[in-house]
Amino acid sequence: MIKTRVEALRILGLGPDAGEQKIKAAYKDLVKRCHPDVTGVEDARLYNRITEAYQFLMTESRGKALTHTRVMGKSNTKKPASSADYAAFQKKAAKQKERRKQEFEQKQKDFSAMYEKQEADYKRAMEAIDAIRVARAIEHMVWANGLGKNSNNDIKEE
Repeated sequence: MIKTRVEALRILGLGPDAGEQKIKAAYKDLVKRCHPDVTGVEDARLYNRITEAYQFLMTESRGKALTHTRVMGKSNTKKPASSADYAAFQKKAAKQKERRKQEFEQKQKDFSAMYEKQEADYKRAMEAIDAIRVARAIEHMVWANGLGKNSNNDIKEE
């Protein structure tokens, strides 16, 4: 008994990608050459094997062959989607879209908050740097005018 498409195609001398037309042509050719009346051999096993392979492939192409999933109790056929299925799918898709939109908006808010914090930190840092520059400039001006550590000593001596 033939169990797989590959096995049936091998019996007919075809490759795994053979179409229905090639299968029919190979079957007709083999039947003409291997028929017991033509060969004169009383043993019809080869002829029966070719016929069995052809019937298996034709039944399979019409979707009536037993498959592994059907043997195990599962169905290969898919029932068409109903309006309720489509509505449920649309509802689920809308929920996913809304959730993604909310996640995106939350990420935008988080990024904006982080960016504003960085900007505020940068502004404070620049203000501190400016204050240090001003303090150093004042210090240099004081020293340039001769009012530094030495001027404190001069004031005490007078």
